[in-house]
Amino acid sequence: MSPYKLVAVDMDGTLLNDNSEISSRNREKILQMVKEGIHVVFATGRTFRSASRYARELGLDIPIITYNGSLIKEVITEKVIYSKRILNNVAREILAIGEKLKVYIRVYVDDILFIEEETEEMKSFFQNHNIRYKAVGKLSENIDDTPYMIIFQDHMEKINKAVECLKCLPVSVTSSTANSIEIMAEGVSKAKALEHLANILGIDRDEIITVGNSLNDYEMISWAGLGVAMKNSDEQLLHKWSIISQYDNNEDGVAHILDRYCS
Repeated sequence: MSPYKLVAVDMDGTLLNDNSEISSRNREKILQMVKEGIHVVFATGRTFRSASRYARELGLDIPIITYNGSLIKEVITEKVIYSKRILNNVAREILAIGEKLKVYIRVYVDDILFIEEETEEMKSFFQNHNIRYKAVGKLSENIDDTPYMIIFQDHMEKINKAVECLKCLPVSVTSSTANSIEIMAEGVSKAKALEHLANILGIDRDEIITVGNSLNDYEMISWAGLGVAMKNSDEQLLHKWSIISQYDNNEDGVAHILDRYCS
């Protein structure tokens, strides 16, 4: 019998292969976990709409941690379990920093992404990730709602300057891809969201296994009873963590990890 009662897995670069698909072996293993009574949770930086379609494809009604922990929502009922947004005045200051540095900015409000202007490259990305978006011109003048997440993307020199500027604001900053940062409300992380969910379910952290591949997964894999980094993880994560799978996201890594630790 498995000592774990909950499995939380990142999506891009972890559960999903490089074609943004769940392999048949990963699919079978996830369904097996559910059948055995183990809770399965997706934990991602994606929007709920983008992430939930994978759960629906598997026929699962599970909670999904989205926007790096800003929102937990059930797939079928769309019941909100937890929500924490960036305050309006803080969002305006974040946008002012981004516009001053002239970085590319993405603002996520509910399941809609707001950008300044559309490019063919970004249009293809949004369509592939099932993201609804609106090009609205200057963001600081056209965003009135409270966002879940704001992303800055540009050369690392600019991104590093942005990180320094953001230190004076009540925000959480993480990263899942090169040359970008993801900005959420203060105190938000996948780990905090998972802890909130575990408390509701009555599950101790020692009964949780987590799997990820990026810096935005570090707190989550550190917090859980067992955290495993994928073979294809970011170099920074590999330097920080010692429990590393010998399989990557194109080699059914999640299934191999669950076979080893949950059987």
